[in-house]
Amino acid sequence: MQESAISSVRSFDMKKSASKLKKQSMPPSRDDLRFKVFLASVALHSTLGTCDRLRTACGIVNNKRLRGIGYNGSVSGLPHCDEEGHLMADNHCIRTRHGEVNAITNTDRKDIRDGQAIVIATPCLDCAKDLAEEGIRRIDYVGRYENSLGKQHLAELAKQKGIELVNHEVDWADFFQELFDLLTQKGGMLKNAGYRLKVTKESLPDNYSL
Repeated sequence: MQESAISSVRSFDMKKSASKLKKQSMPPSRDDLRFKVFLASVALHSTLGTCDRLRTACGIVNNKRLRGIGYNGSVSGLPHCDEEGHLMADNHCIRTRHGEVNAITNTDRKDIRDGQAIVIATPCLDCAKDLAEEGIRRIDYVGRYENSLGKQHLAELAKQKGIELVNHEVDWADFFQELFDLLTQKGGMLKNAGYRLKVTKESLPDNYSL
């Protein structure tokens, strides 16, 4: 039996702890698999983020399709945090456009309305308001970012706008192992390559850098 790598809480109360999903003896449903694949894509896009205080990304989903993705980075043509350092104000870096804003820019407006946003870490209140203004009906955010500006007001905004706000805690090793294992099934990329990928988890020292 395989335990889901994702824990979630579907609630307007962000103070509630995420409850563990039940163990599954069956392969993931098509909808569950689609969400995991979209989340994996958003997570990988976050590596393109250019602020090392938090590299994040946001994906817009509608009608079972990933319609657009954005990651946090400076205005086109302007220097990035990775190049010139942070531009700080009140303990927040304001050099970059956030992933949610760039996702909105990169997605056709008609594909945002009544859609779903998948966000790496806690969205700030302004980004949540932008998503709400565009007609997003559900925000799934993965992990938490304690320095997210206005995060204490997210639940109230979601309640007022009728947005389902869902926090997920993910064991990334188990998460990617599950996806890699699916690629070893008959017809899968790794099945055809003749090998299996094994994800290992190692703790990082505080001073770790590539």
